[in-house]
Amino acid sequence: MYFCWRAGGRRPLRERQVCAGGNTLLQAASGEHHSLLLLSDGTVQSCGDNSRGQLGRKGTPRGEQPERIPALETLNVALVSCGKEHSLAVCHKGRVFAWGAASEGQLGIGEFKETTFIPKKIKTLAGIKIIQVACGHYHSVALSEDGQVFSWGTNSHGQLGLGKEFPSQASPQRVRSLEGIPLAQVAAGGHHSFALSLSGTSFGWGSNSAGQLALSGNNAPVQRYKPVSIGALKTLGVVSISCGYKHTAVLTQDGKVFTFGDNSYGQLGHDPTAEKRGPQLVERIEGLVSQIDCGRPCGCSSQTYFCWNICQLCDNFPVKLE
Repeated sequence: MYFCWRAGGRRPLRERQVCAGGNTLLQAASGEHHSLLLLSDGTVQSCGDNSRGQLGRKGTPRGEQPERIPALETLNVALVSCGKEHSLAVCHKGRVFAWGAASEGQLGIGEFKETTFIPKKIKTLAGIKIIQVACGHYHSVALSEDGQVFSWGTNSHGQLGLGKEFPSQASPQRVRSLEGIPLAQVAAGGHHSFALSLSGTSFGWGSNSAGQLALSGNNAPVQRYKPVSIGALKTLGVVSISCGYKHTAVLTQDGKVFTFGDNSYGQLGHDPTAEKRGPQLVERIEGLVSQIDCGRPCGCSSQTYFCWNICQLCDNFPVKLE
């Protein structure tokens, strides 16, 4: 079972997890004004705003109800991700397809353009099996089966991890400073990025303007242009990382959640007035958390401008955030 809602809606609408044809929902992803649904048969549905082509189909300015993306129907998609106005999908063979806004090169298709309605294969990654992708606001990162990290899109805050001298990139570039490190995951936020090694070491880069890299202190940089090991996370036993617009959450091996970064709207799950910096334990969660997902600026309402959906899945226990 899943729920969806739109700006101005009075309450979430309950949707069946079993879709047409008996397919179940495997993954849901949301951008600023659009969403993607990955079904068990490998097809992808999209809904929401389509002004930049982020729904992957022509002919409609927006989709009120989820509809299949025809160009992806035969690809057997394994995972999806949404940026602010762009979308990515990875098929079971590890090929990456992109659509939506590309003004900053965030699609990785080799060109800067306002709108791409139909999903295009990222040719630069041909021959490389990609196992994970993550979309930031205007950038994207990918992890290959052999442990390489690629990034593309805007580098305005160092979020590509390539160095200060690199401008926006319209094609995937290898993040060479992470070469040789066995990696398990990548994550992307508004203007920052993370990678998690198999040994549990967290690497962060990009904007740290709100402490979203967990770099604090008098000499803490506002931006990091290349990946740096995050000392504040070393002893936590991190197994998963999720990035929001200006905040970050990590899941530990003992099922706890720590958050850090901007807390203007309570998106860290603790008192917004607290003057604490760095990773803080999210309390009042009953049970062990098994998955985390940070929200981004969205159209819920003025009262819930940031959706605090950090504990999507808890092991048979309710979540209390009173």
